[in-house]
Amino acid sequence: MTELAGVPMAGISRRALLAGIATSCIGGFPLKAAVLSETPTGTVSRIAALDWGIAATLVSLGVAPVGIPAPAWYARYVVDPSLPSSVVDVGLLFTPNFELLQALAPQLIVATPVLQQAAPMLQRIAPVYADLLFQPTPDVLEIAEQGTLGLADRIGAREAGERLVDATRHELTVRAERLSGHAGKPLLVASPLDNRHVSLFGPDSLYGGVLRRCGLTNAEMTIRGEFNIVGLEKLGAYGDATMILLDSPVAPGMAARLTENRLWQTFSFVREGRLHVLPAVLGSGGLPSASRFARLLTAALGGKGGDTP
Repeated sequence: MTELAGVPMAGISRRALLAGIATSCIGGFPLKAAVLSETPTGTVSRIAALDWGIAATLVSLGVAPVGIPAPAWYARYVVDPSLPSSVVDVGLLFTPNFELLQALAPQLIVATPVLQQAAPMLQRIAPVYADLLFQPTPDVLEIAEQGTLGLADRIGAREAGERLVDATRHELTVRAERLSGHAGKPLLVASPLDNRHVSLFGPDSLYGGVLRRCGLTNAEMTIRGEFNIVGLEKLGAYGDATMILLDSPVAPGMAARLTENRLWQTFSFVREGRLHVLPAVLGSGGLPSASRFARLLTAALGGKGGDTP
C-alpha cells in the first residue's frame, strides 16, 4: 500500500486519483439524479455516502453518514462540516468495500451517477439513491440546491434541506456585500497539478458560480466545463487579474512550492501582490463547499468589516 501526503491510497497513483476526481465531476455517465432502487421515501438515518460532497451535505442536514470512502481525505479536502469520529472508512472513493458496506447495514446508500455501474451490487446491500450535487453549467449553484432538496426529500428531512438552501443563499449575499469593493476586478481561480501545470476554472465551475453569485468577475470566461489544464506559460495572458490559487488536494503544499518556479515569479499577479493562496476546496461539494469557498475568498481579499474563514 502506498501513501499520498500521509493518506493510504492502496496503490492509486496521483494521476489516477486526478482522473477519478475529474470523472466524478464530468464522467461519461448520464448526469442526472436518479432513484436506482425504487423504495418509499421517509425518514432515514442510517446512510452510507459514497461521495464526499454528499457526505458534507448530509452532515449539514443533521444526519451523519455511517460510512464514507477515505474519511481522512474528506478531512483534508472538504474540512467543513467536520465528520464525527464514528464514521467508518468504507474503502476508496470509486471502489468501495462491499463487504464492509454490508456489515454496516445501512438503510440507504447515496452515491453520484458515476457509480451507476456498481448499482446492482450496491442494491444487494440497501436501496440506492444517486444524487447530483454538481454539474458544470452556468446553473451550477441551482443544481446544487436542487440536489440538496432532492436528497433531503429522500431521507425525510425537507425542512432541513430548505434551511440549508436558505442559509447558503444568505451566506453568499453577505459575502457579496463584503466583497463589493472587488466588483469589476477580474479574478482567476486555479489549482496546481504540478510545478508546470494548473487547472484553470471557468464560469461553469462551483468556484465560478460563487464568483457570479457574489457579484465578482471571472477573468476566464471561455472555458466550457469545469476546468482546463494549462501550462504555466498561459497565465501571463491574464494581465491585471488577481490570482486565487487553491492548494492541490493530491499534492498538498504545491501552491506554495510554485514560488520557486522562475516563470511563476515573472507573472504580474505575483510581482504586484495580487496572489492569494487558499486551502483546497472540493469543487463538486455542493452547497457546503460553496459557502466555504466564499468564506475563504472573503478572508483572503479582505472583505469589508473583516472576516474569518
